[in-house]
Amino acid sequence: MNTAPEQASPVPPFRHHLRQALGKGRNPLGRTIDRSRSRALVLAVLGIGLAVLGSAGAAAADFAVVRHQASVTAARLHQVQAVVLTPAQREADTGAGRRRYEADAVWVYPTGHRTTGSVPVPGGTAPGSTIGIWVDDVGRSVASPLGSAAIAAKAACLGLFLLGGLGVLVVTGLGIRLDVLDRRADRAWQHSWAQLEPVWSGRASRDNRAG
Repeated sequence: MNTAPEQASPVPPFRHHLRQALGKGRNPLGRTIDRSRSRALVLAVLGIGLAVLGSAGAAAADFAVVRHQASVTAARLHQVQAVVLTPAQREADTGAGRRRYEADAVWVYPTGHRTTGSVPVPGGTAPGSTIGIWVDDVGRSVASPLGSAAIAAKAACLGLFLLGGLGVLVVTGLGIRLDVLDRRADRAWQHSWAQLEPVWSGRASRDNRAG
């Protein structure tokens, strides 16, 4: 019984470039410039990998630092209940279409110390409502400490920003290197063609006979 010959599995592109960059499995028809292209592509892939690791490390470090700062800040703050005195009034947009509302309120902190001030409230909060606010040691209203979700989002944005910037640098560098190699290959081809064309076309023999 005849069996069809097994077909060799195609070599994955990156594996091909990696072997060529390392000088393994040399092809007799391979050119030095082809190996240079492979090295550039391999270095670009490694650069992207390092960019991912570096960006992830920077994001993790930022998350740890900001979370520590937030915990230190939260340790000096206190959450108390405040009674709203006036209807909620819209303030300037905080960005991304988010509206901010404030109202006058009164709270007691430290014990026996009555404080009145403007505090952020949800839209539609009516006078007489009770809301939770954050105050410092002397009873002044302050912004709430960052939560884990906000800290993670901030760290993720930093990591993505770094990854995007490093990725652009790597891709730009690869493009410049490949453009240089393409121009070098074009010049080499033109030089070789100038030497080969007279022989290939027979023009050199005709010129010799004519001479």
